Amino acid sequence: MELARINLNLLISLYYLLHNRSVTAAATAQHISQPAMSRNLSQLREIFADQLMVRVGNNMHLTPRGEQLWLQLPEALNHLESLLIPGQFEPAGYIGEFNIATTDFITHDLLPPLMTDLQQDAPGISLHFHLWHPGMMESLRQGRMDLAACILDTVPDDIYGKQLGSDSYSCLVNQNHPLAGQTLSLADYIAAEHIGISAGGDKIRAVDEALLQLNLQRAMKLTVPFIHSAMAITSRANYLLTLPSRIATTLGSTYGLSIMPLPDQLKIPASNYYLIWHQRLQGDPAHRYLRERMLHSLRE
Repeated sequence: MELARINLNLLISLYYLLHNRSVTAAATAQHISQPAMSRNLSQLREIFADQLMVRVGNNMHLTPRGEQLWLQLPEALNHLESLLIPGQFEPAGYIGEFNIATTDFITHDLLPPLMTDLQQDAPGISLHFHLWHPGMMESLRQGRMDLAACILDTVPDDIYGKQLGSDSYSCLVNQNHPLAGQTLSLADYIAAEHIGISAGGDKIRAVDEALLQLNLQRAMKLTVPFIHSAMAITSRANYLLTLPSRIATTLGSTYGLSIMPLPDQLKIPASNYYLIWHQRLQGDPAHRYLRERMLHSLRE
């Protein structure tokens, strides 16, 4: 088929015909008359040398060629629209993949509902999640990562981002810990043995820097890379686990852990949650679709 034989309006008609499998419904969707859509269908059948859809009983069914076109057409229209009208995007027909850096808390506890929706609305999207660490900022610049959901102090000038919220810190202990049920003093906090989470965002440095302001240092006896591992260990061993309050509140009860406010003297700056991406992807329609869905999900 030569492109000179078909115009864009016919491709739009083809999209609505294959999507609705009805001349009447397709005409309504494209805001043209039913006779005009019937004429367009006749031209399309001639161009593709195929009936495209045929009546079976009371319904219209796509021919094998029609089914093949329906698999290819939405993505093809997306590419055309990105050339002519940047920003238009049809998620159902998009095929592509994204690399996202984030934490195990987000991937395990906040994103499953989003993944369920994307599987229905944008089945051609493939997502590959990686555990965030500060060095991945360069991966965003180099294109190895497309998005990151993380804790940051500030967002660099060449990085776009949306703040999802901020959070204070809390302490978790198991219910058999000698300090459980007590008001946690600064002396008790320093004397205790601590467990920390070493990956997926800096949850150790902020606490240690606040202690350093008081010329104090805690005994970090164990670090593990994952939040759920830290909580499982804390549920059995008498460590103190200090981490952002939202995580403590969301997951603590699952592991039978008690939340304890930190000592008043320990002033830890709020942790700021961001979804970030490099400026070169700001106008990409598929990227915008995905980040808007993620922003909505994470804010919920």
